[in-house]
Amino acid sequence: MGLKMFGPGIEWMRAVASKPQEIVTDLTDSLQARLCILGGSRLFAGLPSDALEILALGVKRRGIGAGNAIFNRSDEGSSLFGVLAGQVRIVIGGADGREQVLRMLGPGEMFGEIAVLDGRGRSADAIAVTRCRLLLLERRCLLALVAAQPAVAIRLIELLCESLRDTTAQIEGLLFHTLSERLAAALLGLLGDKTSSSINVTQAQLGQLIGVTRESVNKTLRGWQALGLVALQPGRVCIRDAEGLRRQLPSDMHIEGRQTPEQSYGLRL
Repeated sequence: MGLKMFGPGIEWMRAVASKPQEIVTDLTDSLQARLCILGGSRLFAGLPSDALEILALGVKRRGIGAGNAIFNRSDEGSSLFGVLAGQVRIVIGGADGREQVLRMLGPGEMFGEIAVLDGRGRSADAIAVTRCRLLLLERRCLLALVAAQPAVAIRLIELLCESLRDTTAQIEGLLFHTLSERLAAALLGLLGDKTSSSINVTQAQLGQLIGVTRESVNKTLRGWQALGLVALQPGRVCIRDAEGLRRQLPSDMHIEGRQTPEQSYGLRL
């Protein structure tokens, strides 16, 4: 099962875990940038170039400030979004105020597909972590493309099935794996193929990723620090003994190799 228990959120975190958190790649809004985002997504990859260009010309732009909601849960799903610049967090919240991160997104990634397809309300919140510039593709344009390009409809079905499999794996992880097992898997996933590394991730983010409180994460990490497995620093975790962390995993769990956000793209919302 491996990292699928955490959903696509861990893949973006892994992509930035070894970089300063303030660095954000910026894509200038041009036809080429739009084609890059649309053609690079797993949804539209493989479309004929003329169809992709028509799609790119039909998108709109939107700017939004850091900390503002792009959309909220239950909002009408009227648009599909692509990120030109900035960082976006997709979350669900509980009645007690806790949040569970479903996805973290950066430039070149898309979100908001499911609600656009069925026309129903959003199933989570999308929050701008930093100041963002977004592309919007309206629902009527996407549905027209699906009608004209049967390959897009088939790809949507494949991605929906993949999303369901990922959700099943996440539920399995929460039900049948301990906090220590999930935390070790998350850290090893963020570490990738390195044997020793400093990971830019807060304990609160780790808690959101594996579905527990920051305090529970802190208690486990401090125990591992005493054993020499990790070293704790403000805003980061240094892995000292990756093999020791692997011994925390159950025999049926494996960690996949490093992937890009595009390779791990999944449907949400």
